[in-house]
Amino acid sequence: MRKPQKRTLLRSVTLAVLAFSLATVHPASAQNRHLTPMEQVKKEINQALEILKNPKLKPQERTKEILNIVDDAVEWHEVSKRVLSVRWRNRTPQERAEFTKVFKEFVKANYASKFEKYSGEKISYDKEEIDDGYARVILRISSKTMQKPITMECRLIDENGKWMIYDILIEGVSMVNNYRIQINDILVNSSFKDLIEKLKSKQRKKGAA
Repeated sequence: MRKPQKRTLLRSVTLAVLAFSLATVHPASAQNRHLTPMEQVKKEINQALEILKNPKLKPQERTKEILNIVDDAVEWHEVSKRVLSVRWRNRTPQERAEFTKVFKEFVKANYASKFEKYSGEKISYDKEEIDDGYARVILRISSKTMQKPITMECRLIDENGKWMIYDILIEGVSMVNNYRIQINDILVNSSFKDLIEKLKSKQRKKGAA
């Protein structure tokens, strides 16, 4: 069992992968060709880093702008489909659209407070793998206070020439799978309508915290 301090760090760093890096992507690369998966991740990280370094922005403003980057970086339809898993098949197009919208806002509210916890962790980009419209970008996160680097994996899908994230794994643990378990636990004893209302309620509580 991981120590509470390490679990907190892992949760904070899950979406921090979209926010922090010392690497740069030259604007010319985006003008001349589609970005590779690794370049796409780096670009979004650097955009968020600029926001975090802006002394003129208040914490709430930084969080809002970073979440806008996350919004554009994540393929929410694909995430939602994978989270509902086999239950996705039985949902109408309207229900799928509603779940995607509500689930997206729920996840964003869940991570809204994480970005301010960054304390100088270093991110290195190990490799990328591409296979028939899907890709993996492997990163390592390290700091002086960590005994060993944390391995992270961004999984991406090609959407009309842009690589978009649909899952993040920390030390092999999938974010999508964690949410799938949570959603399934709710649906075992609740209706789909109840699920939507519970996600909305949790989102409101996170937003008010």
